[in-house]
Amino acid sequence: MLTIALEQASFYAYHGLYPEETIIGNYFMLDVAVRIPGTVPVDDLSETVNYQGIYEIAQTVMAVPRPLLEEVVYELSAALKQRYPAIQHSMVTLRKMNPPMGASIRNSLVSLEKDY
Repeated sequence: MLTIALEQASFYAYHGLYPEETIIGNYFMLDVAVRIPGTVPVDDLSETVNYQGIYEIAQTVMAVPRPLLEEVVYELSAALKQRYPAIQHSMVTLRKMNPPMGASIRNSLVSLEKDY
């Protein structure tokens, strides 16, 4: 298997359950890793998953506010598989930095791992 990934892609977005989160927004860190069959060497971009394409999908998904981070990772996973049918496995991890919980917490995290 061949793994293609983006790590710690930073976004400012408006995901959150509470009204103030949808107004103020927050910083998010996104990790995405996908696996495709890797039985032969790749020498053309059309034979792999373009990490620029992963980022473009992430930008589109992150731009739509959702109440739950779980919704975001499921949507991103589905959009990746739709654009790149060769994906056999994906791992999408989304961190909300400094979640508004009234405590000193670096980040909350939701992660989705899928086999196709």
